[in-house]
Amino acid sequence: MADTKQKEGKIVRTIKTHNDVFEGTAYKKQNNVLRMVLFYSTCAIVLVLVSYGGLLVERGHLHDGILKNSAEEMMDGINFDKTNRTILAQMPGILDTIEKDPNDKYAASMDVVVNSPKLQVSPENLNELLIKGGFMIKTADGYEYTDLDWKTANWSYSHLSVILTSRSNPELVLTLNIAKDGSLLIWRVVGAIMSKPLIDKILA
Repeated sequence: MADTKQKEGKIVRTIKTHNDVFEGTAYKKQNNVLRMVLFYSTCAIVLVLVSYGGLLVERGHLHDGILKNSAEEMMDGINFDKTNRTILAQMPGILDTIEKDPNDKYAASMDVVVNSPKLQVSPENLNELLIKGGFMIKTADGYEYTDLDWKTANWSYSHLSVILTSRSNPELVLTLNIAKDGSLLIWRVVGAIMSKPLIDKILA
């Protein structure tokens, strides 16, 4: 019986590409460039809404909270702790040099008494201070803002400044520093910078 030899066959596998699979069908290639433009445009819009959408809420809290003298809305729109720190740093005399007696053995541990004014802003006295500063008036119906200019400056992703200037007395300038406070969506007033005439008027 003759030995039978079996021929080895070679397996050829054809790998179809993405275009070959849909060749001859009704499938049409989508414009990848257009898809990318739409995707990044959507991302940009969402980012803008997330970044700056809270400013509308913040402005509402400030505007309505002060006019209605609502402590709850004021606290939603103002971080009083951070704001008071910036106000304290502006008080006259706070940066005066303090000299200690070098011959006093307790000089290193003595308490230093600073005679500078201490202005503490709170929901209870905010409207009174704004009235004293010339930015508000009290009427029979409640509170009204005086004639003032509102200008936005130093605009960025996480903070901006709002400059309030009295039209009747342009030397009275209040700059509110507004920033994201603890969240991407929450904006609050975190600082208040007063012009020298405004500080003098409020402390008088």
